[in-house]
Amino acid sequence: MKLVNNKYFWFLLSFAIPFIAYMKTLAPDVFFVDSGELATVCVKLGIAHPTGYPLFTIIGRTFSLLPFNNEIYILNVLAAFLTAISIAIFFLFAVFLIKLYIYFWNTERKSSLKISLDKFQIYFIAFISALILGFSKTWWDTATSIEVYSLHKVFLVLIIFILYKAIFNQFLYPAEKDKKEKFWLLFAFLLGLSFGNHLSTLFLSIGVIYLYFSYNGFNKTSLIRILILSIPFIFGLTIYFYLFIRAENAPISWGYPHNLENFIRHVSGKQFSVWMFKSIETMKKQFMHFISIYPVEFSIPVFLLIIIGLIKSFIINYKLFFFQFLLFAFSIIYGINYDIYDIDSYFLLAFLVSSMWILYAIFYIIELIKKFKLNFSYIYLISVLPLIVLITNYNDSDESRNYYVKEYMNNVFNSAKTNSIIMSTQWDFWVSASWYYQYVKGVRPDVIIIDKELCRRMWYLRHIKLHFPEIYQRTKKEFDAYENELIKFEKYTDRYLYPKTDFDLKELDKIRAAFLTFLNSLVDNFQDKNFYTTYDIEDVEAPFEKFGKEYFKIPEGLLVRYSKQKECDTNYNDPDYVIKITNRKEYYYEFLMRNYYRALIYRINYLMNCEQYDKAEKMLNIAIEIERGSPNNIKPQERRTQFIQNKIKELKELKQ
Repeated sequence: MKLVNNKYFWFLLSFAIPFIAYMKTLAPDVFFVDSGELATVCVKLGIAHPTGYPLFTIIGRTFSLLPFNNEIYILNVLAAFLTAISIAIFFLFAVFLIKLYIYFWNTERKSSLKISLDKFQIYFIAFISALILGFSKTWWDTATSIEVYSLHKVFLVLIIFILYKAIFNQFLYPAEKDKKEKFWLLFAFLLGLSFGNHLSTLFLSIGVIYLYFSYNGFNKTSLIRILILSIPFIFGLTIYFYLFIRAENAPISWGYPHNLENFIRHVSGKQFSVWMFKSIETMKKQFMHFISIYPVEFSIPVFLLIIIGLIKSFIINYKLFFFQFLLFAFSIIYGINYDIYDIDSYFLLAFLVSSMWILYAIFYIIELIKKFKLNFSYIYLISVLPLIVLITNYNDSDESRNYYVKEYMNNVFNSAKTNSIIMSTQWDFWVSASWYYQYVKGVRPDVIIIDKELCRRMWYLRHIKLHFPEIYQRTKKEFDAYENELIKFEKYTDRYLYPKTDFDLKELDKIRAAFLTFLNSLVDNFQDKNFYTTYDIEDVEAPFEKFGKEYFKIPEGLLVRYSKQKECDTNYNDPDYVIKITNRKEYYYEFLMRNYYRALIYRINYLMNCEQYDKAEKMLNIAIEIERGSPNNIKPQERRTQFIQNKIKELKELKQ
């Protein structure tokens, strides 16, 4: 009985159970989007995409030193570990919230009904609330592969918890009144550290400012405290000095923050500002997305508790209600203005607040039990709630057999001949992953991969010079000319993005022409190395980016080779594709299936024109498998296999 009354027993349980679930569903290898890049940066102590994430990089580097040969897996474990820590901290926070709820109920409400709970009941309710958050979809999804959001979740929970301690601890524990300023100092330091991990910490700002002044008043004492708190806050921000330290020597130095100008540009996320606050249409699209995922984030039954808890939050303490609502609303308002596919993680704060409301709803159940003098053991029925969330989200969050990115990357690598250059914009699907496999694991060092979109950034031109000096040497004239224009672009970005004068338009035309000339020089000067692109390069509609027009485009595997020779290449061996076909109708899986299918169809048509019918039939069989196995992603109007099958049969008969 002593064990169940021990808070730290429940704390460890709150960590262990989610951690086991996360490990059971952990991605075994590289994943979509930034997984490969982040793993590379952690292992090599590099600098990641904006805002750099120095604290996460240092923690990741430390974790990668554990005695395992598979760095990407152990870094995926780090995501699970940090997320489980966030749940354990939420348990402690929930215990505090329960005690605070009881305090407000018994002291500020004119009611004859008094509520009291023993230790076991408090810990049990807090534990159930923690598991509900831990098994919620986005919280779980960000625990199965390396991502900066895993650390961000720890900070979100911890900062709000310490904020509550700074304001309310003296009400619950009058003897600890002198600890108030210590909590404020800790809060400020953690806030600075959190900004050193992810700028979406900003979502806390409006709510924190409101709560601070609503309880401390807008007076001289409050303003002086803010000045004092700026010291530990700035001290937390000093983690960003890592970027200066590693800028020159890191193998991946995104943004090259070696000086103040580059540092500010990188830390402020200037590169991604073009996707922020784009249009009303973006807001509508992302808001509708939030509306679609929110009810099922915790499962429908638990979602109903959120509505009840929202109302109870207002009734029990309107100041805390407004604080929570400001956190919830600001994270949504800001998040829906970001035009990216992986937007769900920007709503993490909203889901955290929702878990607090779920806790309030559980208290409403306690009120009903007390009011109607029911057997209190009925409260233990709430243990079914995290089980419902677990069952609802398990399959969608289970990435334990997800090798899609690694398979796709290997299929791209196997499509390329020895000593090749591949230009692509498929960062989310294989380019990021290739960084890990090339820089950390040493796979296909003969292949040079160029991200076309990153070529629009000065730091990446420096990266090319350092890592692929032959490219610079062969294209020096065109490279330098484009680099000179790009320097002006980065200095006067808005003038290029939103031209207002004839001069602005002329400057825009100059950089476009320089970019096109640079792209053409890559093709012209590397025919001896087999120049490839992925099919997305061919899809671009802007005429000033259509390069290599005088070359024949030969489909080889998942790539397109640019060649001056029109004759059929009979020496190319199609890769032995390893394709796990999926019918998941989600953006990333849809892209993979459709890209496989399109590449196969183009290759089949090429082989038919070259009268290589046996090879064409082999590729056709794979395309047929994708059609059958992924009907959600290959639309009926896009299906070509039956027509091609008949055509091959007809051509073979004519040849005989």
